[in-house]
Amino acid sequence: MKTLILIMIFYLSILNQANSQFIPPGWYIQQSNVSSTLLSVDFVDNYTGWVVGVNGLILKTTNGGENWFQQVSGTTRSLRECSFVSSDIGYAFDSLSMILKTTNSGVNWFQQFSGTSNKLTSSSIVNDSVGYLCGLNRTLLKTTNGGNNWVNMNFPDSLNLHSIYFINNTTGWLSAEKPNVSFLDTSLFLFKTTNGGMNWELQFKTFRNYSPLTPIFFIDSLHGWTVVQFKIVDASYIYRTTDGGKSWSELYLGPGGGWSIYFINERKGWAAGNSNRIQYTTDGGINWVRPNTFSSRHYTSIVFSDSLTGWAVSEFGVILKTTTGGVLTNFTNISSEIPDEYSLSQNYPNPFNSNTIINYQLSMFNFVSLKVYDVLGNEVAALVNENQNAGTYSVEFDGSGLASGIYFYKLSADNFNQTKKLSLVK
Repeated sequence: MKTLILIMIFYLSILNQANSQFIPPGWYIQQSNVSSTLLSVDFVDNYTGWVVGVNGLILKTTNGGENWFQQVSGTTRSLRECSFVSSDIGYAFDSLSMILKTTNSGVNWFQQFSGTSNKLTSSSIVNDSVGYLCGLNRTLLKTTNGGNNWVNMNFPDSLNLHSIYFINNTTGWLSAEKPNVSFLDTSLFLFKTTNGGMNWELQFKTFRNYSPLTPIFFIDSLHGWTVVQFKIVDASYIYRTTDGGKSWSELYLGPGGGWSIYFINERKGWAAGNSNRIQYTTDGGINWVRPNTFSSRHYTSIVFSDSLTGWAVSEFGVILKTTTGGVLTNFTNISSEIPDEYSLSQNYPNPFNSNTIINYQLSMFNFVSLKVYDVLGNEVAALVNENQNAGTYSVEFDGSGLASGIYFYKLSADNFNQTKKLSLVK
């Protein structure tokens, strides 16, 4: 019996070490207590969120993912997407044409009638009244009464619609694909509407050698992104617009794809995809920081509640969370002796090529924030964002994913705030 226990302890130790290889730097696993494939995650603030997945699975948390509990969906169909407009009102959509809605934070879910038998592919729920759905065979639906009625908008062209995103009641974008055409034909399209879907303007088109344009994400009326996969090789590209879709620039995203993207502002965003890829950008998608990992895990959905706090979901019931914006922070308490005062030291070396060290001192226990900003005041990295004991700390900052230039780092703790300048030279 003792031998069996030792074997089990050894096995669990090896398993934990293996699992650690599956976790992208800057993220950690939360306990979902399920082993099913998770397909979508959404949070309304730093504490309240939902996850949906196969076999009608719905999970909810009210403490930022520290604990997750199951809700009764009333279906065994796979739920591919969830979208909440408040802590009370939300939707879940299956892989066909079923719509679930809750008005009491998921205590009860009831079905709505979509009016179509075509497969639904994407949703954009604007507020508690207005929402949009798209799907195959030019399916385009709209509600103005919280889903009590879904009206067919009669999209004019016979296209398969793949992704939809609205920033308000009237302005939105829609990706589409022309079916049954040859490899080199122009078949992928991106449309825009400014009158709630009554009329659509073609803004962009490309060839079929790419996958459909999906997903789409906009943070305002000007700045938006969409992702395609190059079919011949494992290479993904992100298209970015800074003028509301009048022009789009193609940027290399890298292998692994971007099945889900999320931007918190016009510069800082994340992409989740295959091969354990959770990547981030601090310059609007021009450059991406790609962690070196060794897993084939596929991340299906990613969401952030602020510039530091985010979640990603995957198969095997995996829920990941970050409180540093997905940035790996190596900090060490190099002395537990209590300093007389707070202090922030100049980084060294400075200037630096890719990595530099920042030291600081705390005279008492409190919440500590150490962040790096560019010259425009945009946050580019969160190195520390947690409670810490009094002592002297050393933090290694990896700037390999940033462009050369002047940056600033700021330490905030209790009533102490101090900022210093650092220079990155490549």
